[in-house]
Amino acid sequence: MNVESKVIGKPISRVDGRLKTTGTARYAADNRLAEDRQLHGVLVKSSIASGRITGFDLSAAQSMPGFVRFLSHLDGGLIRRIKNPADGTFAAGEEYTPFDRDQVHFVGQHIGLVLAQTLEVAEAAAKAVVVNYEASTAKTEFDDPDAEVRQPSLYNTGEELQVSRGDVEAGLVQATHVVNATYTTPIEHHNPIEPSATLAVWNEDQVTVYDATQGSVNDKNYVAFGMSVDPENVRVLNPFIGGGFGCKGFTWPHTLIAAAAARAVNQPVLLVLSRKDMYTSCGHRPHTEQEVTLAANADGVLTATRHLTHSYRSPVGDHVEPCGVTTVMLYQCDNLEVSHNIRVLNRPSGTPLRSPGEAPGTFALESAMDELAENLGMDPVDLRRRNHTEIDQRNGRKWSSKHLLECYDRGAEKIGWGRRKAPGQWRDGNDLVGLGMATSCYPGYRMPAQTRLTLDRDGTLHVGVAVQDIGTGLYTVLAQMVAERFGTSPENVRVLIGDSDLPPGPLAGGSMTTASVAAAVDDGCRALSEKLRARLVDMGHTPGNEPLVIDGGALQSGPLSVPAAEVMPTDVHEIVAEGGSDDTYGFTGGVETDKSFYSFGAIFAEVRIDRDFGIIRVPKMTGVFDVGRVINAKTARSQMLGGMTFGIGMALMEETFIDDKTGRFVNPSLGEYYVPVNADVNEFDVEMLDIPDYDFNPFGARGLGEISNVGASAAIANAVYNASGIRVRHLPIRLDDLLKDLPR
Repeated sequence: MNVESKVIGKPISRVDGRLKTTGTARYAADNRLAEDRQLHGVLVKSSIASGRITGFDLSAAQSMPGFVRFLSHLDGGLIRRIKNPADGTFAAGEEYTPFDRDQVHFVGQHIGLVLAQTLEVAEAAAKAVVVNYEASTAKTEFDDPDAEVRQPSLYNTGEELQVSRGDVEAGLVQATHVVNATYTTPIEHHNPIEPSATLAVWNEDQVTVYDATQGSVNDKNYVAFGMSVDPENVRVLNPFIGGGFGCKGFTWPHTLIAAAAARAVNQPVLLVLSRKDMYTSCGHRPHTEQEVTLAANADGVLTATRHLTHSYRSPVGDHVEPCGVTTVMLYQCDNLEVSHNIRVLNRPSGTPLRSPGEAPGTFALESAMDELAENLGMDPVDLRRRNHTEIDQRNGRKWSSKHLLECYDRGAEKIGWGRRKAPGQWRDGNDLVGLGMATSCYPGYRMPAQTRLTLDRDGTLHVGVAVQDIGTGLYTVLAQMVAERFGTSPENVRVLIGDSDLPPGPLAGGSMTTASVAAAVDDGCRALSEKLRARLVDMGHTPGNEPLVIDGGALQSGPLSVPAAEVMPTDVHEIVAEGGSDDTYGFTGGVETDKSFYSFGAIFAEVRIDRDFGIIRVPKMTGVFDVGRVINAKTARSQMLGGMTFGIGMALMEETFIDDKTGRFVNPSLGEYYVPVNADVNEFDVEMLDIPDYDFNPFGARGLGEISNVGASAAIANAVYNASGIRVRHLPIRLDDLLKDLPR
């Protein structure tokens, strides 16, 4: 039976779809205790950017019926002092311990927590708390000349951030054409539909934490350290998450605050962040300024590349927006310089957001490539083909799998690239029409994972691993992988995730969950199959050499068919096996191989610009991607549509404004932070080449959560230039960037 063609790669609907569409899926804040004795917590946040707290006036808050307690640094010793990482077992969003000291580092820092019997009282009491400060000089402006500037050597993946090879100045001399420009991207926020939320429940020295987190194991270790308890006494539950995009990837102070508060009052505490809280409590993508220099000879071959990134971090957050990491590896160029200069400002902490580094970095790089093509009088696709490389420019290794040239060809064909005209020359009625494109790429990451495979008496298979589905379809993908290995239907597989008591798996980030658990699932299925075969032999059966199939409540091997219930000893209700993989790929310090792992693609965009009003619309986007084997065609396409929609938002809408004088975000809501809606999204044409990469894992799959966002904003910006002849080097592009100079 050709199981591969029946299960893997098919557009199988989500096994958790009914729970989500009927509202019965329980998210962190949906949990309610039977005795209904939980307290509600609301944060008190700093209103200054730098200084120290000299005291609190709680009189108004304490007079409110239902007020229970106020917690702050004055309570002392609530949380064990943390350094990030404390022991290598967890990653915190910020490098400081909440409620530890009186120092204030940015507006919105958590400085207190009100506990009350109802949410309404907690909110009112939090507003009534008066905080007294001794303010100090804050560095909040991006170009503050007194700000400390750092040049970090490594990103958190181990990627080098300061890279030099060859002789850039010599390469500039060799060039006949040079482009030098500065590109800027704004502060952006994640805005998942579900805000971060934590319910903490203590039972003596054990705590259960219901948390909206992208990493249950990371959460568990963070809470254990901060609460000074054994990790075995912490259980994190996160079976459903309403979006993450990076803001729930690391663990943030509110989780520890909820756990500490619940222990302090010996009652469960529910802490749900407001939408406004989310803007200062869970990170954001920092503003970037990127100077890119590209030099080429008359044939379009790059002779020199320079990519200098300027961004910022908070005093207590170590996130770096690694814009140049793509530039180091994407195109053949012997003379290259990449640097990252990070100012330390009194602004809230940054964190990974939807392709951190790659998304803003490719906006700059791929815009510069488009400018270079225009300078050369060359087709933008041809320029990229001429600088294509089969070798990873970082280390000289060959790619495990790379079909980028095919992505260029297919994408150009599907968008109708031959229709493209000179900038500002294509008109359709009152619209200016243009086409643009960009290369897309994203690293192939894989982390260790363990799995538990179980067969019960009725022939149902169970797979358990402490990972989480942030909405991308992991429940379904895990069921498909197990079903493929045992020749059965995904409906015969029960998936258990979102529980830190399960065998450990990685956090949901870096597009690595499916790729990581694939090897663990494969090993777990092998271990269970060996156990079952041994059991059949013990029963006097002779299994054939064919793969062991579990279907219809029976174990089958060739002509042999034995009901699952008969395989179990009388007093046994299930047979359990565990498997896993300790391999790490893509991160520094991982498995040493002679190959590099990356996914590639090409994104093409068509735009129309109203000549009277400068309104930009995107009637069509085409994306062709080489991401290894596609496990589920439906959920994979859904992720690609989401990523390309993010690209529309990044290119044309998203921007968080900050008051440089105070360090306050001024539009912390979905009423003023604009994201694409249905009317902004038109035709998406998505194709995945579906070529397995078995060097990466046994299922041949690489991650695909973020790649369709990489290059999308550049493709739109390049299309805007082609339509209008106006080059906009900052995001988002708005009608006032175009209106004055549009061709009439």
